[in-house]
Amino acid sequence: MRRVKLPFALPLEDAEILRRRSLVLAKLCMLDEGFCTIPVRGIKEETLDALLHLYDDLFLDSYLGRTMRCLRVTISTRLTSSAGKFLCTKGAFRQIKSAEIRMSGDFLMRLDEGPFFLNGFSVATPQEAFLVVFEHELCHALETALYGQTGHSARFLGLAKGLFGHTAMRHSLPTRRQEAARAGLFVGSRVCFPLKESTVSGVVTYIGKQATVMVPDAHGEYQDRRGHRYTKYRVPLDHLKRIP
Repeated sequence: MRRVKLPFALPLEDAEILRRRSLVLAKLCMLDEGFCTIPVRGIKEETLDALLHLYDDLFLDSYLGRTMRCLRVTISTRLTSSAGKFLCTKGAFRQIKSAEIRMSGDFLMRLDEGPFFLNGFSVATPQEAFLVVFEHELCHALETALYGQTGHSARFLGLAKGLFGHTAMRHSLPTRRQEAARAGLFVGSRVCFPLKESTVSGVVTYIGKQATVMVPDAHGEYQDRRGHRYTKYRVPLDHLKRIP
């Protein structure tokens, strides 16, 4: 493992981390009223740009702005299995061609009042939860910029703890599948749901923002190995009723 002299202060005191995180949140709320409601109504593209620049300036002495200028922050309502994700592509000689921190709008818009437990500590609001998830993904971008690769190693945790006070790499924010499981719905569950003026039944094959349900249909587009035919439906989770 090659050693790199860090071009920013590490570790930070807990009180200083809290002060800087609070400053980021205050500035974002000045820019974007929709981001500061509970539940969150939305977040603007310029707010995401400001989020990255504020963290880079306040915590990293603008290191990523100098070394990973292609890094951008996006929000996706289709990202339902995780609260955030770091994506990176490399070209010749392992040079970084693109880098993205993709944040889940699905998680953000579903959060109401806290507290929320993330990465070893508790936060009170959806906005703070969003920042802590972002901090985790930012550490992936930072580790990539410093060392050329990233993972969930002791080195990564050292960055996350020293910069942001993270002591773990887990969160309690519920995924769509976890929420469905609490209602007794799983992949493979037999369910029924209203369709036009009738009720149809089938089997759940996927759970995301909606469930995919395969319903037996002699004229259906889909066919299994036994020759049975089905029609596929995308159904809101709250429209499904589990069949015992």
